[in-house]
Amino acid sequence: MPGVTRRNPILTHLLPVVDLLLALACVSIAPECTNFIAPYLGWDINQAFNAFSASPLMVGLALAGVPVILRIVGFYHRGNLQRHASALRQLTAFAVYYLGFFGLYAIARPSEGTTFMYHVILVSLVLILLGLYLRYLLLQLLQLHTGVGRRNRRQVILAGSQENIDEEWEQLPTYWKKSLNVVGKVIMGQTSQEEVQKIIENNHVQQLMLFGGLDAYRDMSETIVRCELQGIDIYVHMMDHHPVHLRADITEIGEQRVLILSSTPVYSWRRLAKDIMDRVLAVLGIIGTSPLWLIAAIGIKISDPKGKIFYRQQRSGLYGKPFGMWKFRSMYSDADKRLDEIKAKYGNEMEGPIFKLTNDPRIFPFGHFIRKYSIDELPQLINVLLGDMSIVGPRPLPTYETAEFPEIAQRRRMSVKPGLTCYWQIEDRSDNKDFGSLIAKDLKYIDNWRLRLDILLILRTIPVAIFGKGAK
Repeated sequence: MPGVTRRNPILTHLLPVVDLLLALACVSIAPECTNFIAPYLGWDINQAFNAFSASPLMVGLALAGVPVILRIVGFYHRGNLQRHASALRQLTAFAVYYLGFFGLYAIARPSEGTTFMYHVILVSLVLILLGLYLRYLLLQLLQLHTGVGRRNRRQVILAGSQENIDEEWEQLPTYWKKSLNVVGKVIMGQTSQEEVQKIIENNHVQQLMLFGGLDAYRDMSETIVRCELQGIDIYVHMMDHHPVHLRADITEIGEQRVLILSSTPVYSWRRLAKDIMDRVLAVLGIIGTSPLWLIAAIGIKISDPKGKIFYRQQRSGLYGKPFGMWKFRSMYSDADKRLDEIKAKYGNEMEGPIFKLTNDPRIFPFGHFIRKYSIDELPQLINVLLGDMSIVGPRPLPTYETAEFPEIAQRRRMSVKPGLTCYWQIEDRSDNKDFGSLIAKDLKYIDNWRLRLDILLILRTIPVAIFGKGAK
């Protein structure tokens, strides 16, 4: 929470240190705890075992990785005031990463492992998880309790229209409001700048909370400038009906400061890492699947000798820019000419502008096979190498389909590079005919993008492709 984080910066920075010491304590007592529960679980007992002497390198790396992994999974993002469900989800992710580390270590150095050591590792992980969650609960109670006292609250002015203030203030979570002391209101069109200044000076105001989104920011610019000149923080509460999830950043272009409001992931080392990962995986994918390319080429030529092996179609790329997307041809050579005929005769199983048809007569038998196991998509690895596509991202749609999107807000799915796989391909594919659901899943990816999300979606795609889930 911004208010609490600013109020206790030292505490916030000490959290990784506290968690490291907590993990150290848990690892220290894990052997004794393991020996205590061993008779109940049928495990062996080893009273002489000491984790630090048995494998000092493993223990050292594991302990050093605790605060690093917790930061990666987002355990420190909200100053210890994330919701309980979020904290539990983050700790679960931490456990997966932690077990993954021990698994890799056991593969790399199998000679160090013993059955008792693995039992100690499991017990120490349980102790660390319990300790972290208890620390989270205790510190949250402490922060919320100290936020109630008037001396520790941030002095805040609420600004905007009376309607927006009343409605949006009530929607804020209780723990946030407990950290603030409302000392006045600036009502749009009613409160003079002289009155605003009196409130600021008499109450030592630290923060202006503006309700009404960017419209209120424009209409109350004089009040905002007055607060900025005096070093008062400005919080702009975005309206619920705003169709995008804006992220704000400030940069300098020459001598000018520029405010960037972005609804897509800003370019950073994570985006650079994503671009590098795309190229590396594309090269490895082409090399690793080369036998499938040969099988596909032979099967296509046998199925329809007159047609080409590859099929290139104009798809909508980043921000709708057309590009030629490559596929192994799975339809007869006259498929494009018959599209209108097929639509008129069989209709469309998919809602909205996207065309889907189970048992499309334009697909030859071998085409059904390569579609089922996504072999027809392999040439798109070339598009990834060329930079037109990413490994993970919303699927690129034909240009004539994106031109028929019923709402302009649906075009936001094209604000990132299209990809080979995303939520839709993993969770639905052809099983879900709802166009609105497809758009929602694509926007979910954009709004929640993290580098680790790409890795997770890639891992989830592999069994889907192998078993042909949802393919038609």
